[in-house]
Formats: sequence, C-alpha cells, structure tokens
Amino acid sequence: MLIWKRKFRLVLFVALGVAIVSCFVRAVVQFQLNKEIKYFKRYFEQKKEHLEALYNPLAIKQIPEETIDLMYNLRLAGKKGPIDWSSYAYVNYATDANYLCNTLIMFDALRKFGTKAKLLLLISRELVESEGSPDSQQVNKMLDQMKRDGGGQVVIKYVDNIVKPADSSQWSQSMTKLLVFNQTEYERVIFLDNDATLNDKLDELFFIPDYIQFAAPVSYWFLSEGDLAEAYREVRDYEKLPVNLARYTDKLHDRIKKGKMIYNHLPSLPPNLYLNTENVAQDLIRSKFSLASLFDHHASDKSTKVKLASYVMVIKPSAEAFSSIMKSSVPIFLKKKGKYDGDVINDDLFNLRKVLHTQFKTFRRLRSHFVPSVLVLPYARYGLLTGSIRDESQHVLLRNDVLGCQRLDTSGKEIEKDIAAITRNAKYVHFSDYPLAKPWQYQSVDEIKCKVDETHSKDIDSGKKLCHLWNDLYSTYLNSRGLCTA
Repeated sequence: MLIWKRKFRLVLFVALGVAIVSCFVRAVVQFQLNKEIKYFKRYFEQKKEHLEALYNPLAIKQIPEETIDLMYNLRLAGKKGPIDWSSYAYVNYATDANYLCNTLIMFDALRKFGTKAKLLLLISRELVESEGSPDSQQVNKMLDQMKRDGGGQVVIKYVDNIVKPADSSQWSQSMTKLLVFNQTEYERVIFLDNDATLNDKLDELFFIPDYIQFAAPVSYWFLSEGDLAEAYREVRDYEKLPVNLARYTDKLHDRIKKGKMIYNHLPSLPPNLYLNTENVAQDLIRSKFSLASLFDHHASDKSTKVKLASYVMVIKPSAEAFSSIMKSSVPIFLKKKGKYDGDVINDDLFNLRKVLHTQFKTFRRLRSHFVPSVLVLPYARYGLLTGSIRDESQHVLLRNDVLGCQRLDTSGKEIEKDIAAITRNAKYVHFSDYPLAKPWQYQSVDEIKCKVDETHSKDIDSGKKLCHLWNDLYSTYLNSRGLCTA
C-alpha cells in the first residue's frame, strides 16, 4: 500500500510539473506571438500601398458587391481574351424528386438570365435506378426535360450518396454536396443549394480573385444589432480603420483599373466576430486544438458569432483537397450525431479561427510565398433568407452586408435602403422560415400566407408590405413548380 501511495504521489507531481511547464511555455509563446502579431498588423496597414506580392495573413477579407461587379465587367470587356465558359459551372445536387424539381427550376432560371456557364447536376444514382419507386417516372421525365431544354449546357453526373448512418433527418444525405470539391474538370464552380429562388445569374462570382479557393457569405442571422454596433467600434476604435465602405471601394476600384493587387485593401471581417481580440495569440494557439488546450479552462468561453454559410459556395475544385475531405473529415463527421455538411465546412474545413491560424503559420514559414485562399461574400446579395424579410429586427443587418462597414452619403449619414430594395438586389434567396416546412410541402401559398395582425401590429402598412414581398416569393416559386409536371 505504501509503495502504491508513493507511486501515486510521483505520478501526481509529474503531471503537475508537466501542467506548470506547459502553461509557462504557452504563456511565453503567447507573449512573443502577440508582439509579432502587433508588428505585422501595423506593417501591413502602413505599407499596403506598396505591397504587390505580400498578402496580409492576419485578416479574413470581405469583398463588396461593387468590387465584384467591377472585376466582372472588366473581364467581360475582354482585356484577357475571350472567356471559355466551359471552364465554369453552377452545381446542384439532388437526392430526391423534390430537390430534382428545384434544380430543373433553377437551371431554367439561370439559362433565362443568360448564363453561358455549364449547369452541372450531381444526382443520386439510387434515385435514378430505383425503378420501383413511386417517383421513378417523374424523375426520369424531369431528367429528360432538363437534357432537352438545356442542350449541351446541362451536364448530369450520377453519384453515390454520402449517407449518415442511423439518421432519419432531412439532412442525412446532405454531405453528398461535398462531392462538389471534386469537380476538377472546371476551373471554378458555384455551388447552390436548390431550395432557393434566383433573381439573376451569379456569373460575376466566377471572376473573384484567381487565388481564392473558397468563398461564401456568412450566417448573418446569428448576429444582433448590438453585435453590429460592436463590430463598428472594433473597426473604428481598435483596428483604427474607416467604417465608410466607400473609402475601401474607391481605393479598390482605382487599383483594379491599374491592374494592382487588391487583397490587402479589402475590408477585413471584424476580428471580434470570430476571435478574442484581447489576445489573438491565445486564439491562434487554441485553434490548433493542442494538448495545451486541456489546461485552458477558458477554451470554450467565446463562441464564434459568425460562420460561413454552405448554401452558396464559390470553389476551385481540387483532387488533393477532395481526397483530404473524404479521408479525414467525412469519416469523423459521419459518426458525430447532429453534424452535417455545414458543420464539416465550419468546424473543420473553413473554421475561421483555424483559417487565420493556418494563414499566419504559413506566412511565418514562407513569407512572400503565402497566398490567401478564403474570402467572404456579401450576404444580403448572395445569401438572403426568406425569414429575414418578415423579421424586421434583421433588416438592420441587411442594409450593410460587409460587416464592420456602412454605406454612407457625403454627409456621413447611412444610406437608407428598405427591405424591398434589399430583396430586389438579392440574387439568391434561400427558403428558410422555421418552423414552416420547405415551400414544396404546400399546395398553395394560401396555406402559409403571411398576414398582418392588425390588432397588435405597430405599423400595419409596413407589415403589409413585408407580407406582400414574402408572399410573392413563395407564390412565384410554387407556380414555377408547374415546370416539373409539364
């Protein structure tokens, strides 16, 4: 017994010693790393006018719609020669008849809006080959119609579903969308979840900076008006940067026209929305999920307020990246209860803290050879939720969809933009109105029609306008489903 007690004390002392040494080493590393971070943040802000081959690794950058449009218009002008549209594709995936109908509607809309890019459907092999299924005849009719109407523009690939075992939820096959990363015959693809409606083509997204491997809007609906105000303070008072978006776009457009690098001049995602800005080094170290985190009881204190959405993704397909996803990420997340495609994107592949850590680690090792790969798209234009149209508390989030920035007039006042204008400007509108089901579950908009409670409403006229916008989106979509039974 005495020997056992001595061994226990020895193990305890060793463990305590390891913990103390680990904490001490980590504190020293954090101190040095914070000094280095402050130096490089100051360096890139002061020198960015003259940096043409050195990218800032200490920021996640956002690209305004005005900048996207200018890059696209200059590309259309043909200075780099004609565009080979066969190198670009919009991608949908379908694992059941309802989602196949959505793709038929979406591809039809894209063709009518005038895109010349390929329209790629990844369809479940099981869905097509289930001849005894009650949907079999309709599925084949829709595929025939898609081929006939789309001609050579439509490409159909039969794929095996990635199925989450022992999961009966509607998202059990959602990881199938990760196959989009393997469409390597295309230079760049735009993946679109098809439970949505389009107001225009999104061709301009094919021509965001060439070095970007992945771009997506953020999940803005988790933010509050207070978070927005905090983001403005972070940019203005802590980062010492302008909040007027025009200050960025004017400079960006001048550099684009001169053929200069724009990355360092793009507005940054406010760090307080995904980092502990009082100790960036601590967050970067923590993002490695190292042994040191076992001794850090604050590790889960701060949750990320914004994450990347997975319903619109601009991707440069890569066989190497896809292989890593299938070997490392998918097997782990298939075993995790309640984790789906969005979790693979946000918890693993493009976790914003991990992205920043990887950027800085790569920069420290390679310096001028570091090239960023992730970009944030404006969410009101490329990720509007139908639920946000009815929810007036979210309208303030939609007026300025480059976080930390505002569109101001010459007098410094915010440019007013009502929800009708925001909805018209949205190119992609995602059907999301929990607890309502997806729209194809209803026969008519009358079943779910938005109506103003005139007894309790503070502004009846405003409420009626919101309901009209919302009802019109649903009514238009439900009418378009007639295309699937033509």
